[in-house]
Amino acid sequence: MRSVAGTELSREQYLSHLNADYQLLVAAIPKTPVDVPSCPGWSTNDLAKHMAHVYLGQAFVVETGSQAENKEHLAPYPRTEDFMEFMSWGFDAITKALGIDRLERPTWSWHHSDHTVDFWFRRMAHETVIHRIDAEQAVGTVSKMDEALALDGVDEVLDFLPLMGSWPEVPNVDFGIVSIVASTKDETKVWDLQFTDQATTVSAADQPNTAARLVISGDAEAMDLYLWGRIDSSDPRISLTGEGEETFKQLMQVAVL
Repeated sequence: MRSVAGTELSREQYLSHLNADYQLLVAAIPKTPVDVPSCPGWSTNDLAKHMAHVYLGQAFVVETGSQAENKEHLAPYPRTEDFMEFMSWGFDAITKALGIDRLERPTWSWHHSDHTVDFWFRRMAHETVIHRIDAEQAVGTVSKMDEALALDGVDEVLDFLPLMGSWPEVPNVDFGIVSIVASTKDETKVWDLQFTDQATTVSAADQPNTAARLVISGDAEAMDLYLWGRIDSSDPRISLTGEGEETFKQLMQVAVL
């Protein structure tokens, strides 16, 4: 798998987090659906339905190496309005597909340079923890993220930014340099983001770029949530130096939707 700053975890660790955060997700979704503030227009039932489709779709990718283009991933399952059951089918499918001993091979992904099975171990762990947080925010009881997973989440979401120039409907923006600084109790990682009207690049650095237009710092959990739009810079764990945050947030929103 690709990791810009060398934060990646092992397959065993990703699967451990996937399982633990899925259990927290299930526990957080109430019997009577409520709105999910971080996903406008969604209820907690919609969130469960989304996760079912994600799990089933990516299980199909891992098993076949190809994208499900005509809802092939749904073929073995009956239609249901029981979205918790639907999500459980998806979880069973993705955890079966993501076996520890799954051979590495090229497969489909929407990433700009990572088309590996290991990409999906990482992606499914992060998809689950962020949507677990969504469900917990909806019911008002948010539990902590593992800080090593959160640090890797920062690395992963920042590596989505180079995708922007590959989408014809999303032009590159000559914004300049942004430095992202995320810390755990054991280490600090720095990423330099370069936005031009030709391309967007992300690279690891030893310290914030002196030419940065904007420097954003925080602990790994807060930074992961900030970059995914789950908290904003009013959170005391996030520190900003420089200007242009609103434009940067728009660029991040393009990357994470």
